[in-house]
Amino acid sequence: MTDVPNVLIAEDYPDFRARLLALLEPFDFNCIPVANGRLAIEVLQDLTQDLQLLITDMDMPVNTGWEVIEAAREHRGVALPIIMQTGEARYTYVQRRAQEFGVPLIDKLDIDIHLAPAVRQALGMLEEDLLG
Repeated sequence: MTDVPNVLIAEDYPDFRARLLALLEPFDFNCIPVANGRLAIEVLQDLTQDLQLLITDMDMPVNTGWEVIEAAREHRGVALPIIMQTGEARYTYVQRRAQEFGVPLIDKLDIDIHLAPAVRQALGMLEEDLLG
């Protein structure tokens, strides 16, 4: 693992992608933001890119977050932590699918509260590991 974790962020809305980056700024990660699922899958397929975490939206153009998760499992295995965030987290079928994939699900409305704790848990970080 590198000294600074590489985090792939797949989110199609530029403003929300910027919000995710701002929420992750205190962690001092090397963030790799992409605007759709196809670009995320390309990064996942490039095994020269070291990744420690994937944060993906569910509903994106070109490829969905579910397809991104499938590609992550195929190319990176089950060891790569994944967090899904979506505006549709309240729906039972979305919750059920996230459970099937074994990924935490965060509603976009709650991202400010739940992203940092989910990231710390995914990476096995303690509160004092947060830089800044």
